[in-house]
Amino acid sequence: MSKKKKEQKTATEEVFQSLEHTAQRSEHFLEKNAKILGLVFGALVLVAMGYFAYLRFVQEPRNAEAMNEIGTAVTMFDNDSMQLALHGSPGAYMGLEEVIENYGGTDVGNLAKYYAGIARYETGDYQGAIDILGKFNTNEAATKAMKHGAMGDAFVQLGDKDKAIKEYEKAVNASNLETMQRIFVKKGAILAHDMGQPDKGLKLIDDFVKMYGEADMEIMRLHELLKYSGGQ
Repeated sequence: MSKKKKEQKTATEEVFQSLEHTAQRSEHFLEKNAKILGLVFGALVLVAMGYFAYLRFVQEPRNAEAMNEIGTAVTMFDNDSMQLALHGSPGAYMGLEEVIENYGGTDVGNLAKYYAGIARYETGDYQGAIDILGKFNTNEAATKAMKHGAMGDAFVQLGDKDKAIKEYEKAVNASNLETMQRIFVKKGAILAHDMGQPDKGLKLIDDFVKMYGEADMEIMRLHELLKYSGGQ
């Protein structure tokens, strides 16, 4: 190998190491903010549901019951007590899993699946996180993106990169929130490079640039390196 090629290879490796550190920081941001976003949107949902459940209490008794049962579990979740949030305390309050079991068909029971999925991820139960997040349904863009992003992270932890990148692609397409999309574009592009599939990473970046007309320096450096790695 020529000296010039060796220098190019070294420079490429150094930049990807830097980008991977950025992705790791993004992952910590994602884990933290998945919980925060869940709390914010969950609180909004619960407040709205509380109002409508009050108006239609006779028609929706189970939703009202579920809303009363989930409160302490969400508080434990907010306090980073994930095991207590998941499993509750017998005789004292229901954990998220019991709320899902007893009220899974309600809106509150569905929301509990999001909380439980993030809680399982944070306790290291990556397959459990995937299983429960896969059952969570929402049309709210930011929460939907966080759901797929968390599933992507869980698949990475399990070593299933093919499924991980599909989830990152879904996370990018789930919302039009530029900050959130940027995180998943970077994570997906770096993963595509690790998989030896630079074209997948380039497509994520190109679609992002088409949508916003520009991208930050890290994304553009990543774009150039993916092309250097053999992408078209």
